[in-house]
Amino acid sequence: MPVERPARRMTLRQLLTHSEKCSRDLAEQLHATLLPRNTDCRELSRPVRRRSHYPTVVALLNALHKLEQADMEVQTLSDYMYEQLEEIRDHAKREKVNRR
Repeated sequence: MPVERPARRMTLRQLLTHSEKCSRDLAEQLHATLLPRNTDCRELSRPVRRRSHYPTVVALLNALHKLEQADMEVQTLSDYMYEQLEEIRDHAKREKVNRR
């Protein structure tokens, strides 16, 4: 999620709005990709399967690769969200010091 302006130049309200959008994107990513891929992988590795009683190793590997890719995407978004939250905390501390 690219930002037009550096976080240091944004106001606190802009940072909060941007982090809210980022958190919605993260939640959407979790529900849209990670959860379904986790479910697919789990279905292939359980004794009672819907698709086949004996899934191929290739199918299992593909499911694991897709799960790993989704995990990397979610990790990237969560790292970005963490940076935004740290910036909000620092900005709020600066504002608190400036008001005294």
